[in-house]
Amino acid sequence: MEARTRALIVLLVALVLIDLSWTAAVDHRSASIERRIEGVEQDQQEIAVFAGASGTTASGTQEHVSLYAYDKGRGEAIAVPARVASVPTDGLYLNVDGVSHTAAVQQSMRTAWETAEASKHPPRYRGAVVDVSPPKSWEIVGGGSAALSLALGFAATNECVELNESVAVTGGLSSDGTVVQVDRVLEKAKNARQRNVTTFLVPAGQGVAVDGIEIVGVSTFREAATYGLNQHPSCIGNTTEQSTIEAPIERRVPT
Repeated sequence: MEARTRALIVLLVALVLIDLSWTAAVDHRSASIERRIEGVEQDQQEIAVFAGASGTTASGTQEHVSLYAYDKGRGEAIAVPARVASVPTDGLYLNVDGVSHTAAVQQSMRTAWETAEASKHPPRYRGAVVDVSPPKSWEIVGGGSAALSLALGFAATNECVELNESVAVTGGLSSDGTVVQVDRVLEKAKNARQRNVTTFLVPAGQGVAVDGIEIVGVSTFREAATYGLNQHPSCIGNTTEQSTIEAPIERRVPT
């Protein structure tokens, strides 16, 4: 009889432990599911915000820039097209057309935006959308060599300046607007020459010799802007609009 009683007690204890274990497992799974649902909801919100920001580009101001990059698969430099838009919304939104990108690319965009905002030709609005279109064969986009080009693109959304189409750019940026050195300058310069660009801006100290194209080293964003931006004809002689622009931007011909 005592044996049967002990067996019954053991069975009851086992059932209680199983119930507690199952309950804990259910609670853990429920919490996990809740976190996943919250993550999906957050993703949906971010997608909705990006879609909303992208939808405002029609009322914003846009520029198209070329981001010079090195394609390791091909073993050559290429110019990656990008659309830069200043839009009437808050935040910066980056779309790399379905290709993964590194944190360095995002930081490059933020630094470019902050540099343009602090310049004498800030973007027209407080938000921006950047659409980058790398080759479909690429799996990931990395590096920070696009910052200088993006900063010029952001600045060119100011209605009183426009991009100088004869000038191409490569270079990173630090937070104070100093141009940072990058890799593969020679290959990028050769690609720019093939695209009929007459002047290629590179970080100071990284000058290379390429026949048929002027290579100019620049140390700061302000210096790069004197080559890469032209004053828009509509603002010549206008002293009331865009008072944040301190002086006309004139093309400097390299000597």
